[in-house]
Amino acid sequence: IFTEEFVELFRNLAGQIGVAWRNAELTERLIKAKESERELQIAKTIQLGLLPSSFPDIPGYDIAGLCVPARQVGGDYFDVLTGENGTLDAVIADVSGHNIGASLIMAETRTLILASRDQAKRPAKLMYDLNNFFYDDLTQTELFISMFYLSIDTRSGKLNYANAGHNKPLHFRSATGVIEELDAEGMILGVRKDIAFAEEKATLLNGDILLLYTDGITEAENQSGEFFGVDRLKDILTGAREMSSQEIIDYLFEQLRLFGSTQNFNDDISVVIIKHGE
Repeated sequence: IFTEEFVELFRNLAGQIGVAWRNAELTERLIKAKESERELQIAKTIQLGLLPSSFPDIPGYDIAGLCVPARQVGGDYFDVLTGENGTLDAVIADVSGHNIGASLIMAETRTLILASRDQAKRPAKLMYDLNNFFYDDLTQTELFISMFYLSIDTRSGKLNYANAGHNKPLHFRSATGVIEELDAEGMILGVRKDIAFAEEKATLLNGDILLLYTDGITEAENQSGEFFGVDRLKDILTGAREMSSQEIIDYLFEQLRLFGSTQNFNDDISVVIIKHGE
């Protein structure tokens, strides 16, 4: 019944239909990809908008901070806040994941911290309340938060701090040239309710420097798969101790890019530096 010409015609039609179908699928995927990219860009803009654009001007304190996002949306957060009683608070946190959910959790974290500060909560108590507040949301989204929070009495230089599984900040002591890690027992937020956080103390003297950071710094890799690590970070801080806080940050990022031979990073990188001096 079907001639060769008729069969060949159907084959050509089937081929054209297949091509059109694949093109339609490809077009739909491209549209969805662009929509997703646009949503991620909006989330990244919101994320960066939540970070401080300026820092408190306090006599005797030189403060700077920077967050360089990875290509995707991340959950890094930091802030530097002042209180009416002469306190200077600094917080740095990292929400796991690289998606819009992490960005939303970070925004919620910032809101709760600002609200809690009005109640003059100590660092350990603040961590306790944050953990209980976020537990259900973090469990459902399978996310968690690491966080470090410190509060400095700017008149005496005495500080209290608590840590929720975050990288230990570095304290450069000018008098001895030694770098100490600010360590306090505490589990990451979102693992278990009603856990206690230790609160430790230190004193910031003239010439001392505090460096708070996220793991994007120490886990940056070079082409050989070697991590940047804490020791390199300590060496950079020691070598740059005479620089201003902003100059130290600029120098650190310069060294990170040289180490990785790249201008881009695979993870968000955030750092806060507080330098005490006359």
